Amino acid sequence: MERSHARLSSVMVICVCLAGAVVARAAFIQIINNPRLEQMARRQFQSKMLIRPSRGQILDRNGEPLAINVETSSLAADPEKVEDKRLLAHLLAKSTEIPYATLAKRLGEKREFVWIKRHLSEHELAHFKRLRLMDADGTMVSGLLLVKESQRVYPHGELAAHVLGDVNIDSEGTEGTELWFNDRMRGKVISVNAIKDALGRPTFMDAVAANRVEDGEKVLLTLDASLQFAVEQSLRDAVHKANAKGGSVIVMNASNGEILAMANQPAFNPNDHGVPIDRRRNRALTDGYEPGSTMKAVLAATALTHGWKLTDQVWGERGHFLVQGKKISEAEAHEKFEWISLKKIIQVSSNVGAAKVALKVGADHYSAMLKAFGFGAKTDTGFPGEISGRVPPRKSWQPLTLANIGFGQGVLVTPIQMARAYATFINGGWFVQPTLLKNSTFVKEDKPKRIISQAVADQVLAALEAVTSEGGTGTKARLEGYRVAGKTGTAQEVDPSTGAYSRSHYVASFIGFPLGVEQKIVIFTSVDEPHGVYYASETAAPLFREVLNAVVNRFSIPTQRLDASSALAAATKSTTRDQIRLVSAHPVSAATSIAPAAAPGELHWIGTTPAGAYVWKMPTLRGLTPREALRALQGHHFELEIHGSGVIRTQVPEEGGTLTDGETVKLVAEE
Repeated sequence: MERSHARLSSVMVICVCLAGAVVARAAFIQIINNPRLEQMARRQFQSKMLIRPSRGQILDRNGEPLAINVETSSLAADPEKVEDKRLLAHLLAKSTEIPYATLAKRLGEKREFVWIKRHLSEHELAHFKRLRLMDADGTMVSGLLLVKESQRVYPHGELAAHVLGDVNIDSEGTEGTELWFNDRMRGKVISVNAIKDALGRPTFMDAVAANRVEDGEKVLLTLDASLQFAVEQSLRDAVHKANAKGGSVIVMNASNGEILAMANQPAFNPNDHGVPIDRRRNRALTDGYEPGSTMKAVLAATALTHGWKLTDQVWGERGHFLVQGKKISEAEAHEKFEWISLKKIIQVSSNVGAAKVALKVGADHYSAMLKAFGFGAKTDTGFPGEISGRVPPRKSWQPLTLANIGFGQGVLVTPIQMARAYATFINGGWFVQPTLLKNSTFVKEDKPKRIISQAVADQVLAALEAVTSEGGTGTKARLEGYRVAGKTGTAQEVDPSTGAYSRSHYVASFIGFPLGVEQKIVIFTSVDEPHGVYYASETAAPLFREVLNAVVNRFSIPTQRLDASSALAAATKSTTRDQIRLVSAHPVSAATSIAPAAAPGELHWIGTTPAGAYVWKMPTLRGLTPREALRALQGHHFELEIHGSGVIRTQVPEEGGTLTDGETVKLVAEE
């Protein structure tokens, strides 16, 4: 009996000791610091979360959203919590149209998180409910998780798609403006501490850290959405009518280089991520072509800069002549010009005449002018993929090279380069910097430079206006109620299989502008590989007219304006009580000048005000006629008052004073 009692006591003592040990161990684990267990607990209930800021919007010049963000749902899974993986894979395949094999593979992974499908549609979410994968409250079955995400959306579909570009599934820019300013638009992703519940869902996060998230910057483009829509419609119709491969249109403010519309065909919808890359590139900046006869205006500017007059003539050789054993002929066999003036060479687009002028002007002068106009170099818009084109190195020029470049063969240019070149003519010789950006913090401004004189620019305009007059090649570019100047170009494409010029593939283009209107606009149009009638006079010129019509309607440009010639005529007839006001804008870019040295009466650029207005040094205008004074100040954002007739005797500001954009110049003339 005593022995049994002793055994029982021993067992009780052992049990008490064991219980005490368990209690002590539990107390040690729960109370005493244990780094290993703390780390395990943190891994189980604490995590790091990445918080993505809202991507910056892309807006047009008036604030119209072109690229925005919307909240969407994406489907993820925790394969370890899925009970019947085969059944779930079958149900998801019916709902998402993802192959069963792909889903089975994802659900079979040894991971806690896998994506099933990003950016679900409303139809797919409704299908989840019908198949009971999701209840009415939006809760998914065990193992599935809905994740809220931000999705990039382009509300206008194809509108300005080649300028906007697109993003990938993670909202990272891949083309166009989206790629260009990706770093600034996406903001900064930050990592914050979060606490998970038993199902692994985040319940609390570091609010202080989360508040440090900065959304991406907005990008304000120079495009006008309403004009862009009209331009795209006109281009689409022209390409369809000509049964062409594609085409491009650029509408640019010639005074400051702001691109108001830029369209390409074929187009694409950036909301569709399956579009081939060949359709997504912005051909107006990334593709080169031989300009053909549109380059003749630059040749004319070269000749006029070096002493020629529009009335100077060359022998037209009655249709063709040989240079280094190669035949240069007119575009049409019936064109057999004899003596032909520089102005008529532009008007009727004579290849032989242009080649003759180029040979007389010389390679040094012509190559220098091409360089001054920016050919062979990027326009520095900054847009991804822009190319520089190609002008053969001067040392390689032979007489045949010079003759061919005279009428636009043998050089590679881009549409934006040609638009900038023609803007120089309407600007009175000032060279502009094309830009797609309205954001002041994004835009790099350079001081303006003049590459040709006002007199040369005026003469080129006169020749280009003759192109749209009777007997010219661009009569179908005219718009009733407006004076129009421009140039046609029908250039052969090089056949890649033979390396020779194709006899069936052409690029038809027209570049021009309305004259005598306050808002100086340059318009480039091209139609690539038109079938049937391929001449620019029948394809690109009518497209120009439609685009010009859209421009004057959009900006309410009236048909009657005080143009330069009218102002000059009025100035010479003014009396002491007459007053003339001219308001126009000057460009804001730079280039190496090859124009003659500044003549008396020419302005000299000094700098800019804090507000960004340009400041000039006032020249002496005394002794000039009102016509000469107008010519000296034309092309700048000044208001001009002229009183009296004869020659200028009094001027305000005085010679050597400063003159800022928007100020008034007062002149008094006496007999």
